[in-house]
Amino acid sequence: MKKILLLLCMIFGLETLQAQHSTLRFSDQPINLNQQSLLVVPFERSMYLSDVNPAIARANQMTTDQIVDRFTAAVDQSLRSAFQEKCDVSSFYLVEEEEMETDLNYIYSKLKLEYELVSETEEKSKLQGLKDKLKGEEDNRYQRGSIQNGQVVSKRDDRKRYMKAVVKDNNMLDSMHYKFDNKYFLFVNELDLQNNYTDGVNMQQMQYKRVIRLHYTLYHKDGQILSTGVSKTNFPATENDIDVITRKYFPILAQQIFEDLFPPEEEEEKGKFGLKKWK
Repeated sequence: MKKILLLLCMIFGLETLQAQHSTLRFSDQPINLNQQSLLVVPFERSMYLSDVNPAIARANQMTTDQIVDRFTAAVDQSLRSAFQEKCDVSSFYLVEEEEMETDLNYIYSKLKLEYELVSETEEKSKLQGLKDKLKGEEDNRYQRGSIQNGQVVSKRDDRKRYMKAVVKDNNMLDSMHYKFDNKYFLFVNELDLQNNYTDGVNMQQMQYKRVIRLHYTLYHKDGQILSTGVSKTNFPATENDIDVITRKYFPILAQQIFEDLFPPEEEEEKGKFGLKKWK
């Protein structure tokens, strides 16, 4: 019993120290995005998952559709700003709206989104393996969110996970490459906003935090998946102003993704000897 308690303490201690963003690399070579062309693909409307949407809607007098549009555009703008100094960034927001909708519907029809738990990767450590045994078998199936009657409907899931985009048809990549002349695709897969209810005292005092998570996958135009991951940041539960949220916190998410894909040289050296590495 004492050994189990000690193990649990070690596990939860490590979880507390985990970084705000993580990425899974699929290449044993450094990803050289420097001065390369990159196309940012926004997330589907149904991949906005939120249990704070009613508060944001009331505070800003906006519908769910308007909020999703605003957040989607803000994510795209933040990523363009973060990557523009080192990449030639293309965006669907720089083309006509009707053309954008047609192209995105085509792209989404050729993508499959896979819900993955971090513990299911090949980087599972011995400690993680012991943790899994203690937790027993879990249901890893992805429960897709939806918008019903103008309201976001989603199932809360606090397990550490990421949403990975899988290209089903490389002809789609060829088509978009022909149009935008891009070498890389940055797929934005999902945007989550959740209340953090872990501290009961702070909940009563309305001092608890909310969490924003942004999931992404990077592809080469030849169909090779290079990296996938999630960035995360917190913001106060009292903050419902959509202008403040997008201006102050979305750039943090974009910068974390930039840092994942442009790691310091010493981290690149560490990654040369393994195919996959969680940060």
